[in-house]
Amino acid sequence: MSAKAPENGEYVIVRIKDIVPYGAFCELVEYPDFRGFIHISEISNSWVKNIRHHIKEGQMRVAKVLGVSTHKKMCDLSLKRVSGAIEKRKLEEVRRRKRGMGLLRAAAKLASRPESEVEQIYDLLEEHFGDALTAFESVVFEGEHVLDDVKGLPADWKSAIIAIAKKSIEIPRKTVKAHVSITVPGPFGAKTIREVLQRAKEQVESNAHSEARIYYVGAPRYAIEVTTTDYKVADKILASVCNDIVSAVEKAGGTASWEKVEA
Repeated sequence: MSAKAPENGEYVIVRIKDIVPYGAFCELVEYPDFRGFIHISEISNSWVKNIRHHIKEGQMRVAKVLGVSTHKKMCDLSLKRVSGAIEKRKLEEVRRRKRGMGLLRAAAKLASRPESEVEQIYDLLEEHFGDALTAFESVVFEGEHVLDDVKGLPADWKSAIIAIAKKSIEIPRKTVKAHVSITVPGPFGAKTIREVLQRAKEQVESNAHSEARIYYVGAPRYAIEVTTTDYKVADKILASVCNDIVSAVEKAGGTASWEKVEA
């Protein structure tokens, strides 16, 4: 949760309200009691001929706090001191908080708990998981037991969070594919290939939320598709499995090679 007042150097979400020739007044989304002002010199690193070419009323932006007057409830802000990476990360944090709060409200309704408890439960989950949405995602990705260590979480809230997580959180599915060419001479060649490919399938599916599809393409090629939650993870699993296939086939006296192809 945010503190009662922003701090110098903090990055905050602002909504542009009023644009004047020398700057812009804005609301601080996370600090509704405060307003902010962005001087025209803090709008952009480039020359600002027309301020409206850079910002618009109603626009949501990320600003850096340069100064705070708690007495006046005003902040001096800067847009130009916010990098693109910081702005993207901050906006993502806000998106996740909004989604997490929405899911908690749904859980409160399911558990017949007053909405006044939502902020308190959010704080509990934020302390343990970093944010509430991560708690819902962890229930789906890792299992219901992840809530067991959240101290102070009532049983009815826990049950509702689990139910809403299973209903609302989808496990992303990303697929990568390779063609593997395998040749094993001798009377037991076909048997060796079947065993190698079966081990490959088992190897893929030993990873959480991962599936393998292996099928014949045309002599001597087989297709291997790996589906999991993340492209980078899928690529890593695919490369490991294909390299293990090559090693196993060569150990059996055969030859093998692989290449990644479009899934």
